[in-house]
Amino acid sequence: MTDSTLGGWLVHVMQKADGALSLEEALHVIMDSMKDYFPSQSVAVILIDQDTKELRIKISRQISYTFVKQYHKDGPSPIAEQVVLEQRPMLLNDVDPQSKIYLNLKLEHDFVSSVIAPIIKNQRGVGYIFCDRRNHTPFTDSDLLHLQVVGLLIGSMMEKFELIQASKKLAQTDDATHTLQYKAFVPEFATELERACTHEYAVGLGLISVDAFRKYIETYGIDEAHALLEEVAGIIKSNTRDMDILARFGADEFILCLSGLSQEEVQEKLDAIKNAVSEQAMGQGDSSINIAIGALSLVGGKILKRPLQDILGALGKNLVSAKGQNMGRVVLSPLAD
Repeated sequence: MTDSTLGGWLVHVMQKADGALSLEEALHVIMDSMKDYFPSQSVAVILIDQDTKELRIKISRQISYTFVKQYHKDGPSPIAEQVVLEQRPMLLNDVDPQSKIYLNLKLEHDFVSSVIAPIIKNQRGVGYIFCDRRNHTPFTDSDLLHLQVVGLLIGSMMEKFELIQASKKLAQTDDATHTLQYKAFVPEFATELERACTHEYAVGLGLISVDAFRKYIETYGIDEAHALLEEVAGIIKSNTRDMDILARFGADEFILCLSGLSQEEVQEKLDAIKNAVSEQAMGQGDSSINIAIGALSLVGGKILKRPLQDILGALGKNLVSAKGQNMGRVVLSPLAD
């Protein structure tokens, strides 16, 4: 960086941070750039948990790993809270080391000068950046303004990556059922198979067909048909665990991965789901809602490493068999070698 002005520093750091692939990477860029333009004894980005108000150090420089991991406060000090709520930076020089202000703000090192600036995300203070000095020239009002810009920059980066994360999540979610899209299911299922091979446990897989979907489209329209699928998906979720993976497989089909269950346990779980849908799904109330399930039990490293196409082919065969025996059936088998 050849331009030593704040504007020059901002151009430099924004160019580097713009290529960051994560918030953590962007914050590292900002922290590393600050040591040249804004030298300090130590610097820390401290965020306030929006549910509990607890303080945690998100990222820091010249502070030990042990201190960062152990740092925890139930809430910001009055001075820090004032900075955050009023969104106003504060300069503190020659503060009495025995005062509450000093003791509440001090991190790992003693200091003679410090500056605090709010981190603003979506127009709201969510934390602050704290810099201190001991053997350097004390901070000035100009430094105060500069650190305020850094706080705004950090908040802007937090907003950027929050939006990216939200857009990724939306891109992976089926709009109608709020389950995963199949394209998002595939990598998650592959990861689960790898984990099952490593830890030697079984995986159950079910393909679930909702029989009334086509009738609902013809009788009530696509919106009501999608509402039916959403209701069924909700019932399936309420009968599975957080670790299980549910996705929309086709127009009227869901695919469900059940981790760590034996074949008998998979049978029991799928029977419970089938019965719950039959008993609880209301739809339009004109007739009961039934599902057919084709399922596999994947056991052993050789089976777990079979190509996905082979697994889905066997799964589809069991679903065809279940539908051929009237809806409301579960056909489950182990995947053959």
